[in-house]
Amino acid sequence: MLGFVDTNQLKNNMATVSPNGRFIAAAAFTADVKVWEIVYSKDSSVKEVTKVMQLKGHKSAVTWLSFTPDSERIITASKDGSIRVWNINVRYHLDEDPKTLKVFPIPLHDSNGTALHYDRLSISPDGKILAVTHGSLLQWLSVETGEVLETADKAHDGISHSLLIV
Repeated sequence: MLGFVDTNQLKNNMATVSPNGRFIAAAAFTADVKVWEIVYSKDSSVKEVTKVMQLKGHKSAVTWLSFTPDSERIITASKDGSIRVWNINVRYHLDEDPKTLKVFPIPLHDSNGTALHYDRLSISPDGKILAVTHGSLLQWLSVETGEVLETADKAHDGISHSLLIV
């Protein structure tokens, strides 16, 4: 075990490490996301893990989050029907808060028009496309505009598909 963090939550939805290995972010049953900094010793061992910021702005539980490839932003999806893009490249040592850069409505609704939430999300290596899922539905969104670029309905229907590229 490299370290331990108590999120002080009854249930954690998910946690992830930033691509640069500097931060850990956790989403719980609450609307906030907590972010810790991993402080390393000179020998590259973990010296400590310190809470450095909290992302506040969603109205309901955050179901998924992902760091951008440059580790300077976090994208969150919430049961409140929104996706948020956060700038975490702030001077948190000086108590500067992370900033919400963009808020998009989740463009997914049930037959009654009620907004649904995404189960999972992942960002492309170039940071421009967000892949999101809800059940068997898969969508690709523009990180810049929130626009749905493509939808694959029943992307996971229980049938095993394989593709071999040589």
